[in-house]
Amino acid sequence: MASRVENQEAADRFWELALAMEIKGDRWRSSSYLKASRSIEDLAEPLRSISERGELRKIEGVGESIATKVDELLSTGRIEALEAVRHLLPDDLSIFRNAPVLSLGAIAGLVNSLDIRSVDALLRAAEEGTLATDPRIGEDGERRIREWLVWRREEAAEIPTPYALRSAERIIECLQQGGTVERIEISGPARRKVAAVANITLLFTSPSPDLAIAKFGTCPEITELTLVERDLAVGKTTSGAGCMMREVTEERLALENFRRTGPEAHVNEVLSALEKGGGPLSADDRSFKNEADIYEAAGMEFVPAEMRERGRPQDLIVAKGDLRGDLRVRSILMDGSMNVERLAEAAVSMGHSYICLCDRLGRLVDGEKLARRNDLIDEVNSRSPIMLLKGLEVNISPEGVLDAPPSLLEEMDLVVASVNTKLNMGDDEMRTRIIRALDDPIVDVLGNPSGRVLGLRERVVPDLRAIAEKASERRVALEINAHPDRQDLDDNDAHGLYELGAFYSLGTDSTYPLRPQDWDRAVTMARKAHLGPQRVLNTLSPHALQHRTWRN
Repeated sequence: MASRVENQEAADRFWELALAMEIKGDRWRSSSYLKASRSIEDLAEPLRSISERGELRKIEGVGESIATKVDELLSTGRIEALEAVRHLLPDDLSIFRNAPVLSLGAIAGLVNSLDIRSVDALLRAAEEGTLATDPRIGEDGERRIREWLVWRREEAAEIPTPYALRSAERIIECLQQGGTVERIEISGPARRKVAAVANITLLFTSPSPDLAIAKFGTCPEITELTLVERDLAVGKTTSGAGCMMREVTEERLALENFRRTGPEAHVNEVLSALEKGGGPLSADDRSFKNEADIYEAAGMEFVPAEMRERGRPQDLIVAKGDLRGDLRVRSILMDGSMNVERLAEAAVSMGHSYICLCDRLGRLVDGEKLARRNDLIDEVNSRSPIMLLKGLEVNISPEGVLDAPPSLLEEMDLVVASVNTKLNMGDDEMRTRIIRALDDPIVDVLGNPSGRVLGLRERVVPDLRAIAEKASERRVALEINAHPDRQDLDDNDAHGLYELGAFYSLGTDSTYPLRPQDWDRAVTMARKAHLGPQRVLNTLSPHALQHRTWRN
């Protein structure tokens, strides 16, 4: 087994060398390394044994140069030639290697043409329809990649809740059109707006539950039925989340939904109070019209589903009306087009006082393109009822330095620093990297603090406490990125770090068209974390943001 693992590791290293050469445009070396990788992967005996016999060159595709590199790998655990070009490779490499359609040449094309170097960039390209423009991928290939990413999340049992809820809403719409249900409600943890779920639950009442179940199976959102009974059905959705549809009586609907929504501690607290004040009847013997009735019977104030994790806050927490605008909106698409004016119009319709156009600096978004964007911002600001702020997301290099010229950063109203490259550093190295960047006075916000992509990438910063302490000291805000794929910081982290004096910045990471539900999610995340308005940058005026008054 150990020898098989060693063979696979060697094959992987030469595949990585092949990809690096493909990205460099050295097709001959790429082909040579790829051939060696495949031959090593197919070996029936340990590579080390072949090396010890001095017979590496008998392996198809292994010449003198590659044999030397194999010996180097076996003796030192690394290939220096690979380390010298590793910076060319995309992060989240296993995603790129295993995704359908993405050949070595296709991956290199995505890196070179679209600067796609991570799974979050791959998701964004799929969302914008940019992948389909690559002739090696096309529309069918883009669809297959999307479906495969959904499958990966399904395997991880970590579907971003906004996507699962969208599936639930489509199923509800389908069932209501059929007229087979009287009432139908979403239940389970998804109602609490947790970051990710594996399953969603729909509770329904119907005079003909068997017809409702039959209709459920025909909904386009259901890709596969896994269980069907007279009053119960389970299926898979296009989001990857499982969906259970269960019949309940009208009298039981409110109580059943309350219990399934959770969390358990809150449910037990309310039901215990209800039992004490309810006389001889238990909760199960009583009928409730809705959840508000349950709280009233328990002698307690109603708590919305999304606030039940921590109960009612002790202090004043931020409200939607306190928040003046979205501090992360993308205006430059991967095809190079800009949506500055349309974003301003959309922001006005949503009631924002301002939004911050915060594009990520890279090969496709360079200083020249940002200058054109900033000129458009000035033009729109001269006649718009709201303010567009000039923002920029910039990578924190492995050395803890911002990958941008200071002169460019000084032109911005808000600078968001994030870790977007070399994501596989050790915990201590990553912590040092970020803390060093926070010492740069130009940094306003630490973006995507944990670095996760739900269901596709684990956190790259497991422990944020030391980082949050430094951010608090430097008055650098921690971002709450409400994009469905990110939701980073989540409410648990944001709540836990609040005591350190942290500031927060809310952003949807959206592009045109802006969706009200995305902004609602950002607001909910802040409220679930019990953040006070005085620590949220979005409560400030545009003038205060431009002059960094929270840092004084």
